[in-house]
Amino acid sequence: MTTNKLILFAALVSALACGAFADDWKTSGKNPQRNGQSADFGPDSPTLAWSGGRYSMNAWPAFIEGQRLFTIRQQTWPGESHNDAFLVAMNIHTGAELWVRAVPPYPGGWVPWIAGVNDGKVYVSRGGASFAPLYAYSVETGQILWTSEEDIDARPYDGVVFAPNGDLIIGSFTDIWRISGEDGATVWRSDRICSAAGSCGAALYGDAVYIADLASGGHAIVRYNLATGALQYAGDTMPGLVMQNTPFCGPDGTIYLSRTQNNPVYDYLYAFTDTGSAITQKWSVPADWTVASEFGIGPDGSIYMLKPGYEFVRLNPADGSVINSAGYIPSPDIFIARMAIDAAGRVYLGNGSYEDGRLYAFDADLTLRWQTSVTDINIGGPALGAGGTLIVCGVGTDIRAYRTARGDMNCDGSINVFDIDPFIVALVDRQAYLEMYPSCNVMYADVNADGEVNVFDIDPFVEVLTNG
Repeated sequence: MTTNKLILFAALVSALACGAFADDWKTSGKNPQRNGQSADFGPDSPTLAWSGGRYSMNAWPAFIEGQRLFTIRQQTWPGESHNDAFLVAMNIHTGAELWVRAVPPYPGGWVPWIAGVNDGKVYVSRGGASFAPLYAYSVETGQILWTSEEDIDARPYDGVVFAPNGDLIIGSFTDIWRISGEDGATVWRSDRICSAAGSCGAALYGDAVYIADLASGGHAIVRYNLATGALQYAGDTMPGLVMQNTPFCGPDGTIYLSRTQNNPVYDYLYAFTDTGSAITQKWSVPADWTVASEFGIGPDGSIYMLKPGYEFVRLNPADGSVINSAGYIPSPDIFIARMAIDAAGRVYLGNGSYEDGRLYAFDADLTLRWQTSVTDINIGGPALGAGGTLIVCGVGTDIRAYRTARGDMNCDGSINVFDIDPFIVALVDRQAYLEMYPSCNVMYADVNADGEVNVFDIDPFVEVLTNG
């Protein structure tokens, strides 16, 4: 080996010895801040790694931990059949079913929904139409590990977030719970009044739990103490009547809420600062009507949202000014915005439409990369996980995994130790690589998707190598 090759090989061995970080899609908003940021690099194009799965009459989201994805596949409406819906575990790389479980029926229970996945447990409930237990299933076996001490009435559109120790923070129409991830015991429960049942989830930042609640003349962001559940203070009132979105937080702790009700007089995206003793408004900009949405924030803090006319824009977090625009994004019946932002800042957007469901991929500056139809997409995606695999779930047997083959440097269809040497060659001598592997693309070495092949691809290559 040349000196450069030896240095690179030593760097790879050192990184492999230290292990690599795998970023999981644990909740519907990706993380406790609900901002859709992922450390994975998503697909460049709509190239399918695999497709197909168990039948479902509605599109429900995927949740990802390690090499497994989990989703609900709904067979019938609740009460029509004992096995009305299934919790399904699949291999994220191949789409193979690992195990399937019928969620236990419960009097008055709704369609089963996944709260999230964390620390080897996937959490499922039938709460919504009434109160029902929360179950913790083993991600490996599908065995029920515990049933919650208290029943909950949260719904799939609320979304759940995890405290640093793995406890679940669950918001519903009149309650907030902290439930132990260890055994299902109730750590605390607090009262609240949400605007509309079904979009009442919380976001976390530091030691604060933020929710959007009814206030005199409109709504307000309210802060609760994460450790105790005590209500601490509320922010300025945002005027309006009904609102069906949840808060999300930026990397600097700014709290955002798209407070919309299909009335231009009251429809705004708000940004707030928590001073430690009060929540104060930073700015607001007009927004279009969305419901049950999970918005996105880029690695640089940019906010992605929908302005009036369903113009998809990128905002400056300092003042809400528009940096870039993708123009009009159609959704003829309803707009349920669901976003995933990859490590390169690329934006993946599901429009939530039943009539014209679509999945879009944009560069950070909102240049359109690609788009594809996903019938009745609802809240079926996107979710980003291992190996930069983008998952979207539709109706029927429509489950899709999009992935760009970064790291498969010998083009044998697998990413393993046999790719190390050609990866090193691609880094130090592009022409030599092309001569050795004439049917391959040297840009497969651009593992961090920044458009260049260089030393900054080493750590991402190790992550792909060790985590699939």
